[in-house]
Amino acid sequence: MLQTLSAPKAFRTFGIHPTSYELSAGIPWQQKGSPIPAKFSGFNNFLSPSNGANLQGVSLTNADLRWTNFRGAKLRKANLSSSVLWGAIFTNADLKGADLSHADLTGVDLVGADLTNATVEGTCFLGARFGQSTRFPKQFGDPEKKGMVSLNESMQLS
Repeated sequence: MLQTLSAPKAFRTFGIHPTSYELSAGIPWQQKGSPIPAKFSGFNNFLSPSNGANLQGVSLTNADLRWTNFRGAKLRKANLSSSVLWGAIFTNADLKGADLSHADLTGVDLVGADLTNATVEGTCFLGARFGQSTRFPKQFGDPEKKGMVSLNESMQLS
């Protein structure tokens, strides 16, 4: 069920104007405490590399954000828990203190991303790309043991 609605207040606050979204399990949007509905259209175009969007503290839980460009975005203390982020670009993104618990980061680009103090319990990093400049939370361990792929930053895709 795809509906076109005006952007919720939370989006207007951060300058995000999705044109439509699909309601998750038929649950209508609620301002406080609810996850942002999944399946955005128009969201990828807003988060372009030149914007470096400021999304500090935003709640994007349970969202379908596949292939979204978060390059250079400020996502400090953002809540992305249980979201699907397949193939998203987090190159040089600031994810300090972000909640990525139980999120699916399959194939994401984390080269240059700062995940210091991020919560990553139950997070899937299969095929996620990282580089020497990627900063991980303490106790993260070996990224390759989590299924991540080391990328020579001089060969990074732009």
